[in-house]
Amino acid sequence: MPLHALATPNPYLPPHLREVCAILAKGLVRLRSRDAEEATQDAAEARGSGEVHLHSTAHQRLHASPRRKGLA
Repeated sequence: MPLHALATPNPYLPPHLREVCAILAKGLVRLRSRDAEEATQDAAEARGSGEVHLHSTAHQRLHASPRRKGLA
């Protein structure tokens, strides 16, 4: 598919649906850019304080040498 075909609106959709799609697309781009900006700020703050966030669940946050016995 040529690149210019992706940039043009779908000619088979009625104009009001093309407008709705354009509004939704702009909202998604805005939301993703906001999420990316927040992630960048969090990473910068963590680097400044020496902290590293591992994004693990509470169940996964256990000690390195647990007292209980069992399979690892």
